[in-house]
Formats: sequence, structure tokens, C-alpha cells
Amino acid sequence: MILTCIVVFVTLVFIPYSNIGFPENGYSEFVINNVNIVDLKNDTILKNQHILVEGKRIKEISSEPIRRNNNNQLSINGTGKYLIPALWDMHVHLTKRSSNSAYAQFVTNGVMHVRDMRGSYNDRDHFASTPIRIRKWNQKVTDMELLGPIVHSIPSFAIEGPNPMFDNSPEYFNCANSEQAKMLVNYFKEQGVTLIKTYNNIPREAFFTLMGEAKKAGIEVAGHKPVRVSTIEAANAGMKSMEHARFLIWESFKGSQKLRNSDNPKEKDNTELRRLMLDNHDTLLLKENLEALKNNNTYYCPTHLTRKADAYADDERFRTRYDEINPIFRFLSFEDLDVTLQEDTTDLGREVYHDFYSKGLEITKTASEYGVKVLAGSDVPELPGTSLIDELQELSATGLSNYEVLRTATLNPSEYYDLDTIYGTIEAGKSADLLLLSQNPIQDISNLKGIYGIISNGTYLNKEEIENLKQKIHSRNNGLLMSAKLFCDMLMYMTI
Repeated sequence: MILTCIVVFVTLVFIPYSNIGFPENGYSEFVINNVNIVDLKNDTILKNQHILVEGKRIKEISSEPIRRNNNNQLSINGTGKYLIPALWDMHVHLTKRSSNSAYAQFVTNGVMHVRDMRGSYNDRDHFASTPIRIRKWNQKVTDMELLGPIVHSIPSFAIEGPNPMFDNSPEYFNCANSEQAKMLVNYFKEQGVTLIKTYNNIPREAFFTLMGEAKKAGIEVAGHKPVRVSTIEAANAGMKSMEHARFLIWESFKGSQKLRNSDNPKEKDNTELRRLMLDNHDTLLLKENLEALKNNNTYYCPTHLTRKADAYADDERFRTRYDEINPIFRFLSFEDLDVTLQEDTTDLGREVYHDFYSKGLEITKTASEYGVKVLAGSDVPELPGTSLIDELQELSATGLSNYEVLRTATLNPSEYYDLDTIYGTIEAGKSADLLLLSQNPIQDISNLKGIYGIISNGTYLNKEEIENLKQKIHSRNNGLLMSAKLFCDMLMYMTI
């Protein structure tokens, strides 16, 4: 019996998946008639417009009906509907299995562009991407063999500083000093990495060398701000973006410099320290940090859902968001929540997590008011696509206007990559990656959930096709085949 189970398991692990591709509809042109365009440059709604899409580009926008003699043209009734650019999720974590279902899940929720934020440590790290995999997937998406987003970064593994994880790796993976930092950047350049992901414990000397070498190599650096380096120093050194709102709480209290200069600052992270940070928050320090971000054009990706998960780790209603996902991913998600709970089981611990989460929302509103460019990033790999909508609802809750909220997932990301002449707004000549919504997202950002139609890669998906794809994705995600593969991936990850 045991042998039979092993044989079945191994067989399931090696059975390949077919791609979920673009539906074939045979149309070379689309006209969306009488639609309301959400103008994200001018914060207005352009009512009753007509849009001609030819191939993968917007050919024409007119207040008058567009008439063309083309038998392969699809006419879409946009009356009462709202059109926005495709969404970007600027903090995702792709895995070895992402192309099997998560890719299509992104698109069916309106996400057609992503920034991947961690590469694999080695061949056994199946819960992260590899340069070869990303290039292959991007090509398949471009060739319309795979329904999914374009990935706009090829990330390194997370640079943590000295760590036992690297005991069986080249010593320079530890990035413990300047020499190792130089070797590491050279290694990433050879691998074709375009984004170096920083983490918490990089030594100061190694960090500044890393920044200098990355600049020479033309590689962007983004991620966690190292705890021994100030926000101002990191921004001045050229970090492209800093992730997670909590770093600005850490950096904007009266004891921040003393904490940075202490031995192992991250090890001091507990309820008492977080309460101290909140009670001694210094608005002048925050202003200085935000000015440094603005002046250096350093983007800020707050990922509020990560702190919301901390705050609501004990809330069973919050955990229901994972009800429909694969049991392996649900197990891993609950394990993360349980670790947070066990850190401090007291009422004070829960209260401080809630206050920390709320302070992050407040800081994001202030950052936007100071002119810091905000990026929407979900950092919830178990819920591709839907988690970005949740993050946009968090950003709306900060008090940002919904025009500003939408820019964090459209125009701001395209500017981040210097691609705003192609993406980010609806204009003639730009990419026709578009979402047709049943209701106005400016009135309520949750209306992003009501997708009526999608234009992606020159293909139109209507509401029925979107729902059919979602059902197919759900069945695949929760099937025995996916569970076997994910269980194998989890076992492999434990050997890193």
C-alpha cells in the first residue's frame, strides 16, 4: 500500500501541465463604443468615448463613432461601462508553478504586469523564480502561448547578509563585506539579473559597495531597507524602491539612530519596541525621510496587506480569504499567521500590531502628500490578482483619492520602468492592455472586482470567458496534481 502511494505520488509530480493560453476569437480589431474612460493624468472621466484597438495598440480615441470596413472587427458595447489601463502588481513572488495557474489568475483579475521580488537561492528553491524561467514565460506570453502577465524584472535571491542558509553556497553569497558585495554583483550580472533584492541584515560597508557596483552594472536595487542604514542614506545611495510601510515607522521615532547603531537591530523587534516606536513617532523625522525619498525619486511600496495579516492573524474571518486556495498554500499561509500569533499572545501584543498597521496607512497618506511616488504591491503570493485589489482597497482606506490609488497600479509603475509612453494611461498609440468595468472605480475602488471585459495582448475576453477561466483555474489549483507538485516543492525547499 505504501509503495503504491509512493508510485502514485511520484507519477503525479512528473505529469506535466498544459499551459492556459489565450482564447482564439479571430478578431484583428476591436471597437469599444460609448465607454467612459478614466483619465488618470487629469483626474477626470471622459464620457461616451469610442476607442479603436488595432492589434495590441490603441489606434484611435474619438467622441464620435468610429466606422471601419473590417469584417474581422469586434464591436463592444461600452454603454455605462468604465475603461481603465491594465493593473500592475509591483510586489509579487513567482514560484516554479506560477505559469500553471497563477499566471492566468493574474490576468482574469486585471493584472497584466508584475514586478517579481525574489529569485531562487538554488535549484531546490521552487518557491521562487529563476532568470531562465521568467524569460521563457515572458516569451510565451508575448507569443500568446501562455495567458499571463509580463514580468518586468529578473530578481536576485534576497541579500540577507551573513546567514547559515549560505553554508553550502559560495561564501560571497553572504555579502558580509565589500569584496563579497563586488563578487555578488558580478555573479548577478552574469546571471542576467535586473533587480537586486535587499533584505534586513546587510552590513553597512557591504551595502554601500553593493549599491555602487549595481549602479555600474546597470542593475536596479530594491527591497527592504537594511536596518543598519538610514532611509536617507539608502535613498541617496540609489535604491529604486523601498518595500513595506514599517520601515518608515522604524525610521521616524526618536530612538531610530540609536537602534540602527546597536548590535543586531532586527533581533530587538518585539511588542515593547514597536510600542516605543509608535509612542515616540516624530513627524519631523518622517518629513526628512519622505523628502529624501522624493528628492531621489525613490519609490515607496507599502504592502499594507502584510501588516494587516499581522494585525488580524487571530481573526477567523480574515483567514477565510484562504478558503478557496490549494491546501498546501493554505497550510503555509496559516503557518505564517500562527508564527506571528505565537510571538506575543497577550492582548497588548495584538493591540500593538493593530496600531502598527494603522500607523502604516497614515504614513502612506502623508508620503503621497509630500510627493513620494507610491507603488501598489500585494506581497501575497497565495492570492494572485485578487490580493492586488485588496491592496488597492487598503490604499483607498488611507484617504488617497481613487485616482491616486489607481495611479499606484498603472501610471506610477510604468514611470518606474520608464515605460509610460507605452503603458499606464489610455491614449492613442499606447498599449491596449485594458480593463472594462461594470461600475465606476472612482466612486468605489472595490468596483475593480466587477470586470466586464479584458483586452490583453490583442485578445478580448468577455465576462463569460473570464468566469470560465476562473473556474478552470480553481479546479486546477485545488486538484490532486497541483497538491502533489506543491508538496514536493515544499520538501525540496526544506533542503535549502
